[in-house]
Amino acid sequence: MKEITFTGDWWNELDDDEFQDAFRMSKKTLIDLQAEIDHSENLFIDRVDKLLLACVWILGNTRSFKEAETFFCIENIESKMEEYFTKILNLGSTYIVWPSVEELAEVQKGFMIKYKFPKLVGVIGSLHIEINPENVPSKLDYFNNIMHKHTVVLQVVCDNNLLVRDVCIGSPGGKSIKEILESSPLHSLLTDPQGSLIKNDYLLLGGTEHPRLKNLLTPFKLLNIENINERHLEFNILHNSVMCVVEKTFKCLETRFPRLTSVDRFNPNIASLLASCICILHNFTRVRNDRCELYL
Repeated sequence: MKEITFTGDWWNELDDDEFQDAFRMSKKTLIDLQAEIDHSENLFIDRVDKLLLACVWILGNTRSFKEAETFFCIENIESKMEEYFTKILNLGSTYIVWPSVEELAEVQKGFMIKYKFPKLVGVIGSLHIEINPENVPSKLDYFNNIMHKHTVVLQVVCDNNLLVRDVCIGSPGGKSIKEILESSPLHSLLTDPQGSLIKNDYLLLGGTEHPRLKNLLTPFKLLNIENINERHLEFNILHNSVMCVVEKTFKCLETRFPRLTSVDRFNPNIASLLASCICILHNFTRVRNDRCELYL
């Protein structure tokens, strides 16, 4: 691949592979993204806004906003990009949605075929995202004792196709995973007797730190070997093999959009905004099968 020269409208000179490398999506997908943003604002024009290019570019690498300002020739780019990220965020109601009853049936079929795990429709995972400790409401609340860093937590539910089906972002890193789940809207989905999960006996899988509920299964804790039998061990092995789904999802998020691992200069609100946009764009690119194999 040739070295990119950042002069003028340099993105117009990129071939397909170079464009994919720079913006983490194809030209067609980016045009589709612009069209959906414009459509949500009742704009019907054929264009790609340079500011959208800058937003997608900044999510696809860990370079500075100052560099983006230079490469795209946009003054005061950070505040302008924040406004445009909000436009991407507004697509969340379309691209991150809890499956319908019909979709849940297809998802559980997919999990059953691949993992032989009946009634499973999603896997819950959490990711600590480092933030700038300055200007946070309470530094202690955001300090994670295990990581020894100030973080916000990204909680997701993903399906068998690595699509993000539910997002909760912004909880202080000092909270436990159990507390974060119980204070999130997902907990209502898990406990609503009239909801699609309980009515259809569907299950989610969670990690060791999640509470074990009727329809949220966590691994058996091997604290007392006398209380562990062969079936417990078999379940834990199966559970661990299926939990790799959420690990793969996080890897896809981080590989396609490395900014997720480099938001430590931002306050919790901006870090949460960027992480939310990354989740939305992850789904946006996956439903279009946009070179997904590159980011596994």
